[in-house]
Amino acid sequence: MRVEDRMLIKNLAHTAEIVNTINGGMTEPVINIDKKETEWIVKVRVPGVSAEHLKIEVRDYEMFLFHIISEETTADIELPYLLSAIKLTSQVDFDGIMAEYQAGELSIHLPLDETASGYERDIEIFKK
Repeated sequence: MRVEDRMLIKNLAHTAEIVNTINGGMTEPVINIDKKETEWIVKVRVPGVSAEHLKIEVRDYEMFLFHIISEETTADIELPYLLSAIKLTSQVDFDGIMAEYQAGELSIHLPLDETASGYERDIEIFKK
């Protein structure tokens, strides 16, 4: 490897570090959706974020996943940072939605029901 190539790589790494710091140092969540006949299972990994700082909201046919950022000096101020918005099918049974957090992974179970219609609800996350 030439000296110029090494310098370029070093400069790119330094620039990425600066951009990451400017953008708040947030990491992207890893989201996998397994669509089965009877339910959808959404698996989410958000490195460095605990279950206490995650929030799930369902509004009509969309599910929103937030990282709640709270200021350490003033616990009264909480800022929601949108991690993902997932379009849902009209067949989701909104009353049956359940979320659990285990070993750094959030699993959201979305049971399907052919007679379901729009709904609005916050989903509680259970820790195992």
